[in-house]
Amino acid sequence: MSAPAARTRVFALDFDGVICDSMEEGLLVSWNTHTHAPVNAFVEPGLAGVPPEIADRFTACRPFARYLGHWLVPFVVNSVPTSRAEFAARYDELPAQMVETFTAAAARYRTQVRRVYPERWLAHHRVQPGLGGVLTGAYIVTARDSESVRRILNAHAIGIDHTRIFGSRSDKPDALRTIAMREAVEPADVTLVDDNIENCVSAQAAGYSAWWARWGYNTAADQGLAVSYGVPAISIDELREPLTSKPR
Repeated sequence: MSAPAARTRVFALDFDGVICDSMEEGLLVSWNTHTHAPVNAFVEPGLAGVPPEIADRFTACRPFARYLGHWLVPFVVNSVPTSRAEFAARYDELPAQMVETFTAAAARYRTQVRRVYPERWLAHHRVQPGLGGVLTGAYIVTARDSESVRRILNAHAIGIDHTRIFGSRSDKPDALRTIAMREAVEPADVTLVDDNIENCVSAQAAGYSAWWARWGYNTAADQGLAVSYGVPAISIDELREPLTSKPR
């Protein structure tokens, strides 16, 4: 009797936080959108135009944000949320129309900056080194728009087929479902690598596997959440190695 065929494991990586540090770009896009600043404010005064307390608040809230609308929270709350539950409560208090207007405006602002100041826009993104080989054959599932992902990776000589980039995804299990069908594998054979523990938990709940990235945008409390939900953790060094069936 022949040995059973090895199972195929497919990897889907988050972008912001896992592959790319885009904290500066996110801060500038969202703050300038909120304050109705012109496109050239992205360049001059740039980060110098963001009040330090606002920058600190945005940085503290970033681990809780899962999509563009969440970036409004640090600018409209009086105190910094200290937990995911508190952040979610503050977000839920915002009028839906306010969030929708901000999200659409921020997307437009990013597109305009990317077109008018491409080099300055790219300069506010720092791709983790040594990930070119990791992305070969992998997918990207992210709340970031696909065009931004493609341009950032191309600027770092990391080519990836555009059909493997699932951008603007607030519902990651939906993208994972499409990937599983495309690759003709079982849901459990699709692994999401994400620095947001909530995304990992939702992927597991939907029948997919997930690894929580210890780097990127997360908090000290996320380690405990990963353990309590049974989500394996992976380091950036482990990610740079050939991806295998599970992290060590």
